[in-house]
Amino acid sequence: MCGFDFKEFYGDIGIGYIEVHHIKPLNEISKEYIVDTVNDLRPICPNCHSMLHKANISVENLRDIVEKNHRKLF
Repeated sequence: MCGFDFKEFYGDIGIGYIEVHHIKPLNEISKEYIVDTVNDLRPICPNCHSMLHKANISVENLRDIVEKNHRKLF
């Protein structure tokens, strides 16, 4: 999403860390639902994850926002 690299920023303690966002909200998933890790989850940093939930927008919409604002910064 935003390109944040936990290892680069935090060193060894950041190796392998990432959050995941459920494309289908957990409250819509029944006990019988089997999560497809490729199609149902997106790896995402905690800041972007919070913004997805705060704005209640799609991963694609947030990606557009991040890319637009990233171009402004650099």
